[in-house]
Amino acid sequence: MNAKLLAAAAFAFCALALPARADDSQHFNQTLKLPSGGTLRLRGFAGHMTITGADTDQVSVDAVRHGSREWLEQTKIEMYVQGSTVVVRDDQSTHSSSWFGWPWHSSIGETDFEIRVPHKTNLDINTFSAPVSIDGVEGSYKLHGFSSRLTLRNAVGSVQAHTFSGAVEIHEARWIDPQTIDVDTFSGSVQLRVPGDARGDVTFNSFSGRLDSVLPLIMHSSSRKAVKAELGSGGSGSTLRVKTFSGSLHIDR
Repeated sequence: MNAKLLAAAAFAFCALALPARADDSQHFNQTLKLPSGGTLRLRGFAGHMTITGADTDQVSVDAVRHGSREWLEQTKIEMYVQGSTVVVRDDQSTHSSSWFGWPWHSSIGETDFEIRVPHKTNLDINTFSAPVSIDGVEGSYKLHGFSSRLTLRNAVGSVQAHTFSGAVEIHEARWIDPQTIDVDTFSGSVQLRVPGDARGDVTFNSFSGRLDSVLPLIMHSSSRKAVKAELGSGGSGSTLRVKTFSGSLHIDR
């Protein structure tokens, strides 16, 4: 299947999989202890995910689920501790770690998550279409979505962000050498905001997207589909890698 057909099929699939939100709703609220430097593992499907770093030693989840009464009665959110990890799973991800392995119901609901975590928390987030917004968290970021927009504000730490059609915005508040930013999209644009003293090797691969940077780059090689450059003084061991089919990359401070 060529790229255009793949994109069309993906968007058609999303439209079929996510019907209009039903009127019925259900509230979920739970808090569990998490030491500084622990991990939050969140699995969801649709809705919104907002995660905020706070002066706390707990993970606090406040969620509202929207869907048919049947769906709300037959499904639930699970939240539990697994070693140094707090796991939060919405129904759509309880049976499989992949999107296409999730059980399809006659109607699919949405869950809006509002989550507070300790400032120093590693994040492992997996969703299908829920936009993800994270603010003020220091740690490693592992983010996977399909049509999800991924937004990181006041971030500190390495980032791995993969999404098919959602845009990715990363604002690194502080640069730690060495660190890695690895972004993979199909059609989503990527915006990176880094401190003025950020440095590292930059690799941008794209079929039709463009790279532009407010910060100076030292070009090592450039072709229609690939750019290799150096940000800042380089030599730090840090890497910034962005791979996309049609999305563009913008680097700012």
